[in-house]
Amino acid sequence: MAAGHSLADDLRSTAARHGDRPAVIDAVVTLTYAELDRIAQHVCDALRGLGVQSGDAVVWHGAKSSLAVAAVHGILRSGAGYVPVDPDGPPARAELIVGRCRPRALVADTTAREQWRTVAPDLRWQPLPTGYEEAGPLWCAIPDAAPRDRLANLAYVLHTSGSTGLPKGVVHTHASASAFVDWSVGELGLTEHDVIVNSAPLHFDPTILHLFGAARVGAAVALMPASAAPFPAAYVDFCRQVGGTVWYAVTSTLVWLTRRGRDLLPGLRSLRAAVVGGEVLQPGDVNTLFAALPAVRLLNVYGPTESNVCTFHEIRGPQPADAVIPIGRVLPGAEITVVDERLEQVEPGRTGRLLVRGTMLMEGYLDPEQTARAFVRTPDGRSWYASGDLVRENPAGDLEFVGREDAQIKSRGFRVELGEIERHLRALDAVHECVAVATPDPVFSNLITAFVTADRPDDVRPLPELLRTRLPHYMIPRHLVLVADGLPRNANGKVDRKALAELAARPSLAETPGLTLIR
Repeated sequence: MAAGHSLADDLRSTAARHGDRPAVIDAVVTLTYAELDRIAQHVCDALRGLGVQSGDAVVWHGAKSSLAVAAVHGILRSGAGYVPVDPDGPPARAELIVGRCRPRALVADTTAREQWRTVAPDLRWQPLPTGYEEAGPLWCAIPDAAPRDRLANLAYVLHTSGSTGLPKGVVHTHASASAFVDWSVGELGLTEHDVIVNSAPLHFDPTILHLFGAARVGAAVALMPASAAPFPAAYVDFCRQVGGTVWYAVTSTLVWLTRRGRDLLPGLRSLRAAVVGGEVLQPGDVNTLFAALPAVRLLNVYGPTESNVCTFHEIRGPQPADAVIPIGRVLPGAEITVVDERLEQVEPGRTGRLLVRGTMLMEGYLDPEQTARAFVRTPDGRSWYASGDLVRENPAGDLEFVGREDAQIKSRGFRVELGEIERHLRALDAVHECVAVATPDPVFSNLITAFVTADRPDDVRPLPELLRTRLPHYMIPRHLVLVADGLPRNANGKVDRKALAELAARPSLAETPGLTLIR
């Protein structure tokens, strides 16, 4: 990466080389790189005319579309960083994020603008010229509140859930984002002939690869419509129609496709590379994918929003049924270490806390106090981001994900890793998905409830006895619950553990529709 490289540089240079090639494909319109570049310039000029300068934050709030991608590029070209807000989230949360972010401007589509009129009727909206009416209108508002101080080299701010209940604004610079894009382009061998399938919302970090990996080389990014995403047949059909060659999604999307759409997987034969991450990957799902697509490259990546991807492992062919799929080894430019409670490096094979530093790491959070809590200093004086994840190094030198530090609880006075319980639950072939959660108890500190999905109740009735043969008594879940319609998901497609914990705390758990109490 050249010194001072900006994400905004790529679109302009790619449009000059590949202006006639498709840049963004959605259900309504396909933009070429020349068209995308022109719209981005119109947005940039309009924002600068409203006083937006380098280092400002500008909120993007709207549905995923070709116009949304152009808006993001236009914000970046103006010198500002973009702050995407979940268009399907509650307006009150969007208002909270904007209040904490204090942007210079808000950019929205028509639907989002109408939502803002319900929570902030005093905002004054004006049309934002795009020069491309076929893509629909954009709107801009300047908040009355004074904007926060400008942040040097700001590229984007993504918001994640905070343990305090307040969203955490993760600040990435052009340097950290470009370092990840550099690796993605090189490792995946992206070219102008690729079509990158995007099924994630724009406020979710996989889109960094989708949008800016494509813009770096002149590939097309295909935005899956919301109407297709929930249905395996429609999902696969969209990938087939656009000729998708590269796919990056959360692991649960692969699990969903291999278990709900197994017979449809050959329809993805145009894929040459599949990248998954964010959750534990099971060998059964790997093997189902390879049975349908034996030539596909499959990468299991790891990295919280704060660090982008920092480790990866390429899975080469079918895996044994009892295999633990590693999260792999560190990427160039990143550094990791595995430490104990004293922040001293552990020996290979021992479980420890994963610390991260390097070029792909965030600048920090918008809230300085959150930043201070997230970083630790090892005895050698170096500062690291504490990921909160527990890992161990296997004999081959690859890291394996063990669980979360905050998933480590005490029950009956014993330390319990909920991830270990989940690993044994998955040992039964009939179990599709599983999550163990803890609820506070005045006597035992915590009680454990396990939620599973399977085809039939009888398929999971052996689980209590299986767990008794593999786990100490204090790790046996008090309740084992079969969920009929799949585990709940949050806006990013990950299992909603908070919602399951709330379910587990209900006194009337056994009477809840859609749940079957096995134990």
